[in-house]
Amino acid sequence: MMRIIVGSIAILVVLLLVKSVELHAQGGPPVPVPPGFPTSPPPPPPASAEELYRPKLKAQPVERVSGDHYRMGDIEMYKNTGSLSFPAQVNMDRGLLEYLLVRTGGKTHESLLRTAVEPYNLQLAFLLLGYEPTERPLKRQGDPEKPQGVPVEISITFKDKEGRPREIGAEEWIATKKEEKMGSTGKINWVFTGSRVINGRFLAQSEGSIIATYHDPVAMIDNASAGGESNRIWFVQEGVVPAPGTAVTVTIRKAAGP
Repeated sequence: MMRIIVGSIAILVVLLLVKSVELHAQGGPPVPVPPGFPTSPPPPPPASAEELYRPKLKAQPVERVSGDHYRMGDIEMYKNTGSLSFPAQVNMDRGLLEYLLVRTGGKTHESLLRTAVEPYNLQLAFLLLGYEPTERPLKRQGDPEKPQGVPVEISITFKDKEGRPREIGAEEWIATKKEEKMGSTGKINWVFTGSRVINGRFLAQSEGSIIATYHDPVAMIDNASAGGESNRIWFVQEGVVPAPGTAVTVTIRKAAGP
């Protein structure tokens, strides 16, 4: 199973690099690989997968900003800490949730946040920072099994009513309903699982699912806390979340050890 997953992710990386070479040949910008990032080329992808992705890819160069700080499009990466951040918007200020974050055009009717950043760029950023996809992906949405992956912390930065920047844990904007009572969620155990590639399709890109509160093997990050198998208990923390359309920055970093 591990070889299948790693091979599938390798296909995605190759397709991105192939597109970069094509654009460079046409006079477009290349995608340089910064020092210290993995460069070993995986096996070439099947033709069918290449045909599926070729019309959708947009090469984004990886540039070094300073020190361990790199940038790929709207994604800021910090190699030493394995953290990244990118812009998003508040999508809902009330209602039932299945996702913390989706791509604009994805399942926005059940997501707290939305972003214009493409999922395949996020997955590539995680891989460049050394995140390993899970060897045991869940079988289906709502799978009762606990998702396995790299523990991460997720924070949201926004401007408060006085215009001052404020950073909070993503959990502060999520409520949990138990025994017909709504309450604060507390800490959520987020894990990076990586999305799946099936028959040449990178599912996170196809569906736009990035961070799930309700177990979803398509999403890149899942909820490993109790109740993650339920799509009936996760809600927006009403009265706390700013109005839809409010600009925010999402930051994801490896969770601190015990």
